Amino acid sequence: MNGWKKSGVLLLAAGLMAGIAGCGADKGAPAKSAASGAPAKKELKVACIATYPPFVYKDTEGKIIGFDVDITKAVAKELGASVVYESMPFNEMVPALVSNKADIAVAAVDMTQDRADKVDFSNIYYSKENVSILSRKGDNEIKGPEDLKGKKVAVEKGTVYVETAKQYGAEVKEYDYHDQLIKAVEDNEADALILDKPVARFYLSHGASDKLKQAGIINGSGGFVMMISKKDEGLRDQVNDALDKLMKSGEYDKIYDRWFSDENLSKVPDMKK
Repeated sequence: MNGWKKSGVLLLAAGLMAGIAGCGADKGAPAKSAASGAPAKKELKVACIATYPPFVYKDTEGKIIGFDVDITKAVAKELGASVVYESMPFNEMVPALVSNKADIAVAAVDMTQDRADKVDFSNIYYSKENVSILSRKGDNEIKGPEDLKGKKVAVEKGTVYVETAKQYGAEVKEYDYHDQLIKAVEDNEADALILDKPVARFYLSHGASDKLKQAGIINGSGGFVMMISKKDEGLRDQVNDALDKLMKSGEYDKIYDRWFSDENLSKVPDMKK
């Protein structure tokens, strides 16, 4: 978020969002949402793509960790619920919600109309940064998005960056997981890749800078949301109530700094290889 995170910005984003329409937690009695009056779930089934550091990923011991995990755990605590995670490719998340195999999906999710037709969205809980283009060291042809025309560009299946790459005239190569994007460029299968800036920073801080470099920026806008099953009446309001409390209490800022501050980014755990 380029240092301008924080709760005030996100509360404003939450207001705008309203106009448009975790790995375990403390268990307790079902909470009730002031907005919905419906009892909260005792267990939240959360779909994620656990290869998207520092939002959601597996550390070297195989434990799912990250910013989205900590936020989801904090939301679950407010709801008196536990959390069960299932990692899957990004393009399988919406079907999981539609088929009731998951209650919530997280992993740096953008709002799109196509998704809105199938699932609900929480309020924005992370204001989106600029998007990074990474290329191989020694490749000086790509210096910005306009240089992607005719280039092979690696992106994750089902994300908005498929269309972004096409808009710049790139030959799109789609992959299920983000570490595959890194490897594709390293192995000359692709000339460049597109990633959210915090994710690109993580990879560059944890070994990718040996072969890759930042080769440009695409201006970002909007923010990330949780996708929520439409079949669970009241859950969206309960999640939004919990997010609002976390932002007002300062707990959100603590979680943000743990994962995104310049001081801590290089210290967060490495990924499981």
